[in-house]
Amino acid sequence: MSPSFVVVAKGSTSTVKTCLSIEVIESTISRFYTRQVDAFPNMADEFARDTTKAEAEHIIKDEALAEEELLAELENGDIPPHIREARLDQLKQEAQQFEQRSEKGYGTYSEIEKEPEVFDITRSEEKVVIHFFHPDFRRCNIIDKHLKVLAEKHFNAKFAKMNVEKCDFLVKKLKIQVLPAILCFKEGINVDRVVGFEELGNTDNFDISVLERRLAKSGVLNLPDVRAEGKTIFGFTKTRNGSSSSSDED
Repeated sequence: MSPSFVVVAKGSTSTVKTCLSIEVIESTISRFYTRQVDAFPNMADEFARDTTKAEAEHIIKDEALAEEELLAELENGDIPPHIREARLDQLKQEAQQFEQRSEKGYGTYSEIEKEPEVFDITRSEEKVVIHFFHPDFRRCNIIDKHLKVLAEKHFNAKFAKMNVEKCDFLVKKLKIQVLPAILCFKEGINVDRVVGFEELGNTDNFDISVLERRLAKSGVLNLPDVRAEGKTIFGFTKTRNGSSSSSDED
């Protein structure tokens, strides 16, 4: 028999005891993090995985069906009504957010035609991955192939590419000297970059998971088993003396 816990809820005139199995508790916590509850964004970012394009489209196209599936899921355990209501409200918010992202091209890997658009995208979107490429470079084509797949898998980030022949100012400002160059932006700030193939095994045949995990370390992608470098378990930045700070800068 699996262990259980007694949860005590005290009201003004009565005390209610609910016995929850360890499986129900673990399942509830798992859903809590996987769905990225907005109340604790830093913590959710550390544990959650990103929504895929297919999952987002499912919620956008048939929100009613998604609600029915969620209700069936929540009825499998002794989950309090207020948690169910909160989850349904969150589902509706997600549907609206996913629809807005879909209109902005999330889930696709598109080319930016004009240099000013790079500023617009990185400043308006929370997480952005931009590949600065040259059309004649073979390794840039390899990166294109992988980022196209990752764009569909990670609907929480905006993926795009920019031809270096069309953005002289940015190439100098961002000090791009080696291609391919993948730059990661969070809230308008360039937080990380992957240059060449050195960090990807220095081979053309690296697995897509190598690139995915490397980008997750920068914090622009979410993977359950990868924590952004320099982050504590609660999403704060570790300072050089070992203490924690809520800032993203050292």
